[in-house]
Amino acid sequence: MPTPTFTPQAMRWLAAHHGIISTPRLRACGVSERAWKRATHDGLLVPVAKGVYRIASSPMTVEAQCVVLSLAHPTGFVTGPTLARLLGLRRQPRDRRIHYSVPHGHELVLDDGVVLRQSRRVDPALDIRVRRDGIRMATPWRLAFDLAADLSARDHRSVVEQMLHDRMCTVGQLAQTGKRLVAPRRPGSKRFLETLSQRLPGGPIESHPELEFAAALQARGVPIVVQQTWLDLPNGARARLDISVPDIFWGVEVDLHPTHFLFEGNAADRRRDRQCHLIGWQVERVTGLDLLDLDTTVDELVALYRRRCAELGRRSA
Repeated sequence: MPTPTFTPQAMRWLAAHHGIISTPRLRACGVSERAWKRATHDGLLVPVAKGVYRIASSPMTVEAQCVVLSLAHPTGFVTGPTLARLLGLRRQPRDRRIHYSVPHGHELVLDDGVVLRQSRRVDPALDIRVRRDGIRMATPWRLAFDLAADLSARDHRSVVEQMLHDRMCTVGQLAQTGKRLVAPRRPGSKRFLETLSQRLPGGPIESHPELEFAAALQARGVPIVVQQTWLDLPNGARARLDISVPDIFWGVEVDLHPTHFLFEGNAADRRRDRQCHLIGWQVERVTGLDLLDLDTTVDELVALYRRRCAELGRRSA
């Protein structure tokens, strides 16, 4: 009876690492050199980098490409738009190349599908994590810094707010990263500092449309806070407002989920608005569709804010 090409340990490794395995790992999994060379000759293993192979039955996905780079160049890490998309972060460019960062001075020969990024400041303990599938990746705070060189100012702010909202990192970790990495000629440094310095009062902003409305209102002088104001309603429920000016009991809700447009969702919104009115709060509602005419919508909100100030005898900003 012929000896199986791959041991159970090797098969488990391949299954957990997107079909990618290295020569040292083959040995550690009990696969002899003769066996893997025969598998390569027979087309069962496909060389994809020096000392790195892909099992032929496994597709070369983005994750698999990241594992290949991680095994072939173990001082580096996946970062930029590539890692952002793997983590489900929004507002990313249509760049499907793999962004891989290595310490400065490492000269690598890579194919056209890889963007090599070099950095003089890489602290493995602070900047790199290794996923269970073998992908070496930037820590969230390092990723936030690296993305500053890839995104527009508004998109970078949006992504950082998403990372904070999803508890991938803290403001303190971002601040420490800025102290460590910001330098006059380092790409993204200025944008990273601007993102942190321009954060709105309150908690992290949940969605990009909320950021758009909040930033536009702030630019018009409305002294808002975001994701911070909780209301105890007469019916015993609690409500958190997306955007608010607590001093005049005025808020804005950004309704994005499709349920807001259905009968039951709309009825629940109206019921909540009535509960807010009972405790003296005026709440305006906008949707993602209002972003199509952002200036007009913001003009209306500013007018409503000023009228609310006048009703309460307060001076508007």
